[in-house]
Amino acid sequence: MNLFESMKGVQIPTTEAERNELVVTESSHGIWDYHLSRRANIMRSLCGTPTMPTAIPVSAWGEQLDENLPRRPTYCETCARLAWPQGEGDDGTTRQGSGRDG
Repeated sequence: MNLFESMKGVQIPTTEAERNELVVTESSHGIWDYHLSRRANIMRSLCGTPTMPTAIPVSAWGEQLDENLPRRPTYCETCARLAWPQGEGDDGTTRQGSGRDG
């Protein structure tokens, strides 16, 4: 899949709240290597890693997917610390990383 195909359906943020909304993105140099970005800058994660968009909701951050995958997904702890400095999400739930530092 090329970059333009991965961008299909990605809504352009129009308000300040939408521009600052967190989204799950994937490292552009690997698979199942997830980061957090702001919608206004989905091509760069909060930790500075080049990324591309995903359809994964922020509510799924840290979840381990199907155990039959060839490798387990990783979630950048640096992005999580930058997004949730107190260790909590907007909904009051605790966010956890996967033991991987971005």
